[in-house]
Amino acid sequence: MPKQRLSKLAQEYDIPFEEALSIVQESFPSEFLTGKGKLTWVSEEGQDIIHDNLFIAEIIPPTFLGEVLSECPNARFNYVYSKEVGKRVPVMIPRKLRGKLVGKIVCFEGIQDDTGVSYRYVKR
Repeated sequence: MPKQRLSKLAQEYDIPFEEALSIVQESFPSEFLTGKGKLTWVSEEGQDIIHDNLFIAEIIPPTFLGEVLSECPNARFNYVYSKEVGKRVPVMIPRKLRGKLVGKIVCFEGIQDDTGVSYRYVKR
């Protein structure tokens, strides 16, 4: 596999060229790169690194807004209704905010794993 243009690699991974260029310039030694700007070439070793683990998508949990309806029997949670979620869900809250959020609009994120979805409070 000979040298390849960074613009072609960025197109393969569906990311903007400017973002790919900044990532590669920050994390690669200068031996792996030749050229400037859109004419940047990546060596075979650099391509191997890119294919292995460089352009991995970050996992960002979705955030929602909702109104706190009441406190749960478990003091670590409050019931929050969100139109985006479509139902009332228990949201984990920090200890310092216990008993202070009823009736307020809060921001929370949904974390999905193999057991289901759980929600936790996040600061705006």
